Amino acid sequence: SHLTSSLTPPTIQPIQRPHKTPTPHATTTTMTMTATNEQQSTTTNTNTNNEEILVLYGSQTGNSEAAAQEITSLLPTSILHPDPNQTNNNSPCIVTARCMHLDDFLEFEHAKWTRLVIIVCSSYGVGQAPIGARKFRDVCDAILERQRHGGNSDNQFLKGVSFALLGLGDSHYSTYFQNPTTIHEALTAVGATRIGALGKADASGTGDMEQCNVIERWMDAIWDDLAKVIAVEHHPQRKVLEKACEETWGLCLELFPEWRKSAVANYFKALVVALCVSLGGVMVSILVNHFFRKNGDDGWSQ
Repeated sequence: SHLTSSLTPPTIQPIQRPHKTPTPHATTTTMTMTATNEQQSTTTNTNTNNEEILVLYGSQTGNSEAAAQEITSLLPTSILHPDPNQTNNNSPCIVTARCMHLDDFLEFEHAKWTRLVIIVCSSYGVGQAPIGARKFRDVCDAILERQRHGGNSDNQFLKGVSFALLGLGDSHYSTYFQNPTTIHEALTAVGATRIGALGKADASGTGDMEQCNVIERWMDAIWDDLAKVIAVEHHPQRKVLEKACEETWGLCLELFPEWRKSAVANYFKALVVALCVSLGGVMVSILVNHFFRKNGDDGWSQ
């Protein structure tokens, strides 16, 4: 949402939320409103489901990062989730969230998609990606390029992934919102489903449309959208998310071949550590066994 070096960007201060930050308890209540009545009419169920939500961001001046971190901190720790083994009951769902750069998600997580992802990202320069999202933008550009040149449009490898998108930009410039738009088009082109409104936070907005106010309203509205997906929709089959990971990571290795060497090095490093731990355990067992046998022999000899 900012300018190239040939232009002077406006000074943007970190987001100042005018209202008091909700407590975690209040946030949990917001997320469970859609299931509150049913919860009151059912008995306690100790079965739990785990739901991890990834909050991914790219940020040049810190606004997107601040919003992403706040979203992560406000995500609830538990909501109701339908239990297929209980016809008239819901089991609690333990919700966790992790926040990271979009590029780190690709390089270090190997694009291990969860079924729910929240993306907060701005544009920088002439519609380019900001810090922490440049590799992800390259992947999105490659997806759209293949689509334009007769690629396999039936390869919906992100089917089963739902994402919410909050974009930041500056409408003073002709490339306003170009990077979030590219991300949206690429993800939906390969089968991902957007949930909630497409957030458009304009750095040049004033009054009710001031950037911080738009971000605040988007965040307040997204909880119910997330709750509906978690509380109503079924999890995609494991192989669906595995395909999403394999296809995305494969594309990354085509675009960034240096990542392959890094991945192999990390694999062997982990293998060496695992072998050392295993051998260490064997040695400890041998020493302990020898110690007790020696003490036992001494005892008999006495």
